[in-house]
Amino acid sequence: MIAIFTLKQTGMGTTGWVTRGQLSKALALIGLLSLSACSQQATDGVLTMDVQRSDFNVEIPAVGELEASQSTAVTVPSGLRGPQSLAWILDNFTSVKAGDVVARMDPTRETYRLKMEQFDFDKLSFDSQIQAEKDRTISQTLSTGTEMTSREKALAERYFSEDERVYTKIEIIDQMRNQDYLVAKMHYFDWGLDKHGSQAQAEQELIKLRQKGHSAKINRFENNLNQMEITAPHDGLFVYQAGWDGAFPVVGDMMWSGFPIGLLPDTSVMQAKLFVQESEAAGLSIGKKATVYLDAYPDRAFMGKVTQLDALAKPKEKDSPVNYFQFTISLDSTSADIMQPGRQVRAQVHSLNLKDVVTVPNQALFQKEGQYWVYLKTGKGFIKQQVTPGSRSLNRTVITEGLVSGDVIALTTPPKRSRV
Repeated sequence: MIAIFTLKQTGMGTTGWVTRGQLSKALALIGLLSLSACSQQATDGVLTMDVQRSDFNVEIPAVGELEASQSTAVTVPSGLRGPQSLAWILDNFTSVKAGDVVARMDPTRETYRLKMEQFDFDKLSFDSQIQAEKDRTISQTLSTGTEMTSREKALAERYFSEDERVYTKIEIIDQMRNQDYLVAKMHYFDWGLDKHGSQAQAEQELIKLRQKGHSAKINRFENNLNQMEITAPHDGLFVYQAGWDGAFPVVGDMMWSGFPIGLLPDTSVMQAKLFVQESEAAGLSIGKKATVYLDAYPDRAFMGKVTQLDALAKPKEKDSPVNYFQFTISLDSTSADIMQPGRQVRAQVHSLNLKDVVTVPNQALFQKEGQYWVYLKTGKGFIKQQVTPGSRSLNRTVITEGLVSGDVIALTTPPKRSRV
């Protein structure tokens, strides 16, 4: 069905009928005539805005999780020497009693090392016995040789004669040389007994020294095996503690003495550990008030304030190019029924709250060499208006001097033909 409209033709005295299509063409023609009569702003395509006074609030968004204000660290025993492999760990968020085992190291390597050191220690004990037997044999041989040489020397001296009627000169000389040889042989055996005793004692001392080294390692490995289990220092809720790379401990991780694996938090007083991107942290400081919401209960707001703030931004995850500031919000109250460590939260930090001020979008503010200005619209065109900026957010800036409510400014740089 085609709608019919009545159109009165002035000056003709008659009434005609037009369709919707004819009426649309007439309206389009009227629109074109109106556009041709628009201001220079529309012709030049300059976007403008009216300056108004309003409240200026800066909210810094952040995300994170709940944690206890006070916690007892559960760490690898300080007496455990060398890296150890984590063989078992209790489930996260498990209630424990004092003395309960929360983690256990793998004893396989320490047991193997202990057996090898014990084997080397025992082997040295056998070496010591063998060496002692050798020393006794050598000592006995030298003693026997000394005794036999002494007897030979006594006989040689007893039957020595220089009577040329009995012996020839050559035989007398041989007897004299034999006596000298026996004297030298006695000196050798005496020297051998003295030196062999010192050498045998040194060899035994060396074996004992080597055994002492193995004994120290045996004590260390036995001590490690006695500390393979990590126990809870008191009753509480066992919560995993992330390492420097943000990862929680898992079976197979290498652990060192004093390495933290978890916490026993005091859940009566909770706080929020939060992260904010470096680019959005402008104005964040200690003492700022904040509103915290639990992801599981988004309709319940908890008030608090910033009590701790990292000096430098760093990535939350390894090899991530995005840096975050970590900070802590102390909550004014704790609801123990819904607040548990590790629950995800989001927060709004109230960085700034100014009443009845003049603000402009950041893209409308220009600056060069320390001078700031906006393009103010006048009856003749746009002029460069010097302004004094104040506080700034990601998208707006407070203007303390240079603009008043009702002024019209350009949101972009006006073309030269529109400037005065």
